Amino acid sequence: MKAFRKQLEFDGKRLFLRNFSFLFFSLLMPVGFYLLFTRIMLVASGSELQQFYIQYMVSMITYSGLISSFFSIATILQHDRDQGLTELLKRTPKGETVYLISIGFWGLVMGAAAALVIGIIAVTVNHVGLSFTRWAALIGASLLGQLPLILLGRLASQVKRPETLSLVCNLIVFPMAVATGLWWPLNMLPVWVQHVGKLLPTYFTNQLLGKAAFGGKLELNLITGIGSWFLISLAIIFVKNWIIRKWRKRVETV
Repeated sequence: MKAFRKQLEFDGKRLFLRNFSFLFFSLLMPVGFYLLFTRIMLVASGSELQQFYIQYMVSMITYSGLISSFFSIATILQHDRDQGLTELLKRTPKGETVYLISIGFWGLVMGAAAALVIGIIAVTVNHVGLSFTRWAALIGASLLGQLPLILLGRLASQVKRPETLSLVCNLIVFPMAVATGLWWPLNMLPVWVQHVGKLLPTYFTNQLLGKAAFGGKLELNLITGIGSWFLISLAIIFVKNWIIRKWRKRVETV
C-alpha cells in the first residue's frame, strides 16, 4: 500500500504539475471547443438552447476523455518505456503493475476533473442548470466511459516511435470524434458513418452521459457496449503480453 501511495504521488506531480501538455489536451482544448462552438452554433432559443448547451457539454466531456487517453496517457506510457522506466520496473518484485494502475488512476482523475471544469464553464457562461443528482451521475458515467479509452491508450502506446504515435493518435481520435457525433449531430453524417459510429466506445459513453445529464432512462446496451470494449481491450493486452513473453523465452533458449 505504501509503494502504491508513493507511486501515486510521483505520477500525480509529474502529470499535473510538470506536464502542461497533459492539462492542455485533457482540459483546456475541450473547454476551448465548448466555448467556441456554443458561441457560434446558436441554432435555437429558450429551452432548446439550454438542451444544446447541455448536449455539447456532454460531448466535450466525452471528447476530453478521448484525447486524454490517446494524446496524454499513451504519450506518457511510451515516453516512460523509451526512457527505460518500465523495463526497470519489470525487474522489481512488484513489476509494473502498481505503475500502470497509478497511471490509470490519474487518467480517471483527469476525466472527473474535465467533467467538473467543463461543467463549471457551462454553468457560469451558459447558465446550465442540473441537479446535484444529475451532476453526480454525469461524473460517474464519465469515469465508467473512461475505462476502455484508457486501455485503448495503453495499446496505442506500444507504437515504437513518438512521431508514429502522434500520427496514429490523430488517425484514431479525430475520426472517432466525428463518427460518434461529438462535434456535429450524428444524423448529419452519412448513414454508413452513423452505423460505424454507433459501434465505437465514445458513442456509448456520450449516450450514457446524455442519459445522466438529461435524466433519461438508463439503457443496458450502453453499459454493455462500454463493458465489451473494456473486456476486448483488456484481452488484447493480455494476449499481446503473453505472446511477447513466449517470444522472449524462445529467444533466450536459443
